[in-house]
Amino acid sequence: LHGAGWKLLSACRGSCGLRPLTSDNERGMTRVVGGTNAETGAWPWLVSIQDPSIAGTGHLCGGSLISVQWVLTAAHCFADPRNISAMRVLIGATQLTEPGPGAEVRLIKRVVVHEEYGARDQSNDIALLELNEPVKCNQYIQLVCVPDATLDVARLQTCYVAGWGATTARAQKSSDILQEAKVHLINVQLCNSTEWYAGDIHPHNLCAGYPEGGIDTCQGDSGGPLMCKDNNADSFWVVGVTSWGRGCARAQRPGIYTSVKDFYDWILAKMELLPQVEASRAYAHLTTAAQPWTHQTNAAWPAQKCLKEDLGSFWGEEPGPSNRTQETASVMPWKAKVSLNSTCNTKSVHRWDKPWDSGRNR
Repeated sequence: LHGAGWKLLSACRGSCGLRPLTSDNERGMTRVVGGTNAETGAWPWLVSIQDPSIAGTGHLCGGSLISVQWVLTAAHCFADPRNISAMRVLIGATQLTEPGPGAEVRLIKRVVVHEEYGARDQSNDIALLELNEPVKCNQYIQLVCVPDATLDVARLQTCYVAGWGATTARAQKSSDILQEAKVHLINVQLCNSTEWYAGDIHPHNLCAGYPEGGIDTCQGDSGGPLMCKDNNADSFWVVGVTSWGRGCARAQRPGIYTSVKDFYDWILAKMELLPQVEASRAYAHLTTAAQPWTHQTNAAWPAQKCLKEDLGSFWGEEPGPSNRTQETASVMPWKAKVSLNSTCNTKSVHRWDKPWDSGRNR
């Protein structure tokens, strides 16, 4: 395995990216927007991040379980940190209203947003959640494999997206049952061409979907995984984090994802898995000019001092591209759902649209 898998797996029998309840057949050929329900336990690393203030299931964003106590998600889901103590993460569920016996719920101990996250252009749209206590792996809860820079993502041939987000571009609520779709990786240079995204895509982004549209992630899918099967094994890599897009399922407007392998060292550093010397190098470029402020959660740990730059400022501001931070139906059991107790003007969980687009905001 490439990357963090071997370092993060200790509590899941030394494996990652496996789906004990799912057979290896062609599935998910329809879309998350207008797509099909995922099988129970189909994506055991997918989580739902939930906010009790959101009507219905409270689903806000998706995420991927990369260790027994850490979830990988999008930074734009957590730009407003003031309601962290009201959030919960649902792990191991396919249907939000009936999670099933294999599901677990955790609170959020800590949110780590990339220090250089840009709310306007969705640059460095990646974040980590530390759960208040570890989960127990079972056939419904597994870890997804995390790639490092050596994985040639462009050569991977079988890729999926999943989430509890909107099933149509105009839907106002998320899906109760996880939705899944098979997608193709699209050349980033093509996606960045004049007729497509006209230069708005960053070097650390991936592009996935179909040139003709019709199959895509949407609001509520933000933070969830773009997953690709290893060409030589049965395991899946989380190669991307659902970030933004213009509309949902439009021609020449596929989904845009944060490339996980480009943030491999950042992930290890934040999880304190790098040697001290390497960690110091990883932090060397960061600035500390901003004034720290204290955020006290309701859990039994001490107050955390965070810089505003560490937390971002997405809610209450008009973002650049529309993210998919609204409720989404996701089909991966390793994907966690994050909820925020907030009255802010949040974006759809899956991706963001540009201000002039019909975005993925709620």
